[in-house]
Amino acid sequence: MTLWELNTKQQALIISVKSELAENVKERLSEMGIQVGRDIQCVRKGPLGGPIVMQLGGSVFAIEENLAAQIEVEARN
Repeated sequence: MTLWELNTKQQALIISVKSELAENVKERLSEMGIQVGRDIQCVRKGPLGGPIVMQLGGSVFAIEENLAAQIEVEARN
């Protein structure tokens, strides 16, 4: 499943970031903390395909669907 497919308040483990992304985009995601093995939680999704708001550690940030769909996660209960 992808980060975009998470439900609100659902937690997940990041398992991969797709290699099709440009190197500078992957580097920026890594700087934000989006790295394999990290836990992440969906805080909320914007209406009509708006950005998804995520919590990673003590940080909260939003990313667009096209990026969130490139991040593979494993949902946690």
